[in-house]
Amino acid sequence: MPIPSLRYQPAFSEIADRFNAFWNDEPPKRPLVWAEVPKDPLRPIARIDHPLTLRYFRATQGKWEEHMRCIDHWLENTLFLGDAIPFYAPDFGADQFAAFFGGTFHYSDTNPETNWVEPFVDSLEGFEPKLDDSNPSWQGVRGYARALAEHAKGRYLIGACDLHSNIDAMSAMRNPSNLCMDLMDWPEEVARISAAMRKIYPTVYEALYEASGFTSETGSIGWGPFWTPGRFAVVQCDFSCMISTEDFRSYALSGIEEEAAYLDRSMYHLDGPGALRHLDDVLSVKDLDVLQWVSGAGQKPMWQWLEVLKKGLASGKALHIYDITPDEVKQVHRELKSRRCLYQVNAANACEVEDLLRWLEAN
Repeated sequence: MPIPSLRYQPAFSEIADRFNAFWNDEPPKRPLVWAEVPKDPLRPIARIDHPLTLRYFRATQGKWEEHMRCIDHWLENTLFLGDAIPFYAPDFGADQFAAFFGGTFHYSDTNPETNWVEPFVDSLEGFEPKLDDSNPSWQGVRGYARALAEHAKGRYLIGACDLHSNIDAMSAMRNPSNLCMDLMDWPEEVARISAAMRKIYPTVYEALYEASGFTSETGSIGWGPFWTPGRFAVVQCDFSCMISTEDFRSYALSGIEEEAAYLDRSMYHLDGPGALRHLDDVLSVKDLDVLQWVSGAGQKPMWQWLEVLKKGLASGKALHIYDITPDEVKQVHRELKSRRCLYQVNAANACEVEDLLRWLEAN
């Protein structure tokens, strides 16, 4: 199938070839590099005009056309360099998977940037997770995806939603501390509901895949910025930082394995020092393709955790290395000596990116 052209990334076909080589263990002459820089470095996009600002609020409140104008402004004023592909996802919030089963989004009076779902399952006993087609959040995300797909045609791609599914969704439904108690008091119910929700994941993904206009020609991409001609998403279990290795294996690992097996390509989002005790179990999931390590607030930058990154590579996983400057990429690359990485680079201008690309090809 021919790769469609994109107005804001005319090299999309060449980038797709490099991603395909990356997935097929035939990495090109250098690691992948994702860089977005302002067309005019002296006039960067103001924070309030960037589509990542107020994205959940505008999405849940139906201010879609207003937000599409922010997307237009971002596209018109940004250079997508290296292997960067412009895309935007129809997310309603991190807890949206839980909201599809009956939760309601809330915002604080002082911070419209973040939302959450108030716990709405009083007891696990007898609870049956069902995907109701009339659920406002489920209807809304699909409607937003369709609207964005129409807006995106020929210009940018739609991203796969950030689905905190499986036991993360249960955590939002119950409240994390309540779910921790459930693991002791109602382990059979946790296992039963978790298994039921895992069966629903493909239904959710396929409905969003269709609504977003994904095809074998457009491929798919996610908030972990990896493109594939098939189905891609980020897999995660942020609740894992609150549970033991034994409980992770009993209640979370099966969901991770099943989602990774269902998807054509996937990235695991390992979030925070509390989750590091599960690293070996995560790396044992054969169908996971990429590791993204998030070191957490107050910790050294993720790219400085070389022991974690090297362990990921040694297990056969590729790496997503982000929030890093071109000079820092050179430091890390000298240590890792691998082309099985995607560096998401903070660069001031196109010259910095072009210099980095030349250096990586030469080294």
